[in-house]
Amino acid sequence: MVDHIVSTYGDAGLRKLVRSYAQGLDTDAALKATLNTDFERMQDGFDKTLGTMFANLRGVVNPPKGADLVQMQVEELRALAAANPRSYPVHLVLGSRLRKAGKLDEAMQAFETAAKLLPIATGKESPHAQMADIALEKKDRLRAIAELQALVAADFDNIDAPRQLATLLRQEKVDDPAKLRPIYERIVAIDPFDAEAHATLGRLAMERNEPEVASREFRTVIALAPVDRAAAYTDLAESYFKSGKKAEAKKQTLAALEVAPSYERAQELLLKLVGSP
Repeated sequence: MVDHIVSTYGDAGLRKLVRSYAQGLDTDAALKATLNTDFERMQDGFDKTLGTMFANLRGVVNPPKGADLVQMQVEELRALAAANPRSYPVHLVLGSRLRKAGKLDEAMQAFETAAKLLPIATGKESPHAQMADIALEKKDRLRAIAELQALVAADFDNIDAPRQLATLLRQEKVDDPAKLRPIYERIVAIDPFDAEAHATLGRLAMERNEPEVASREFRTVIALAPVDRAAAYTDLAESYFKSGKKAEAKKQTLAALEVAPSYERAQELLLKLVGSP
């Protein structure tokens, strides 16, 4: 809806509409006063926008008339899929049935077709999610990563997919910040209480030489009462040190050493702080 308003009335129009609500106007009055339109015309324009955006999905999301997919056998589904190459439900159910029968390669082919037909499908039963599971069954982590990346790109409130993707990337020793940062940002956007994700974002910010951003993430970690408090305090101290905030860095370093007096990283940082002018 926001895209439609911006494309039709521009950023200025959107801003005027939002500000009008602060004046106590209801929707009808706000639309008239700021955009010179009404709800009926706005709805008509929005319907046309949706029609344009999802034109390629017409005829894709509905099963063939009279077909009871749940009751069909695999061979019947194969024949139906051949006769209806643009039916997403048919290919999805065929893939699920083949997977259940242990025919993983054939299942992957059916899911690949379904994913091309409906790339925005979401959830555990979506093609990309099931292909990721199959790839893991076959010990193909790279394929699983690719499928999870596609799922994360479409499934914006799915917390399991980015977490699983982050785990696989760690196992593959992927350390490219450009690949890791969006994943952890997605995790904290869905679950702001994930201390590990905040800590990772902090470390990535340190690698980008953005200590202020890192400090914000590390402060969040400490507020979430992590198990390894010494490491959390030291992370924050290092970000302060890199920012030139030596007094704050020393305070956090001493807090780390109070928790774990023999923690080497905190000891080394304290020596740097004492020796620096």
